[in-house]
Amino acid sequence: MNAIISLAIFVFLMALSVWGLALAVTRRTPDRTYIAAAVVGEVELLIQAVVALIVIAAGHRPPSMGEYLGYLIATVVLVPYGIARARSPHANHWDAAVMAAVTFAVAVGVLRLLALW
Repeated sequence: MNAIISLAIFVFLMALSVWGLALAVTRRTPDRTYIAAAVVGEVELLIQAVVALIVIAAGHRPPSMGEYLGYLIATVVLVPYGIARARSPHANHWDAAVMAAVTFAVAVGVLRLLALW
């Protein structure tokens, strides 16, 4: 895995987490801009996952393959859950808090993926 790209994704997801927390504290629902930024983050995660799978298929494997794949799947699956909650017609400020928690967890997962590689 490329450390610079992984760290850039980490920083972006942490910024999303702080943004979501700010929305929740100010009791505002996730707006379109925030949701669009979360979609950009998900696209970054998908590209990272595809590249990692291509590298694994080429023969370069992390020492703990099962744990690595678990983290890889978790990082790709969690953000769409938060986006679905945020896009709900009944979204409230707690959904912004959920997105903040999800993006924080995924950011930590990206760092763990980097450590496992």
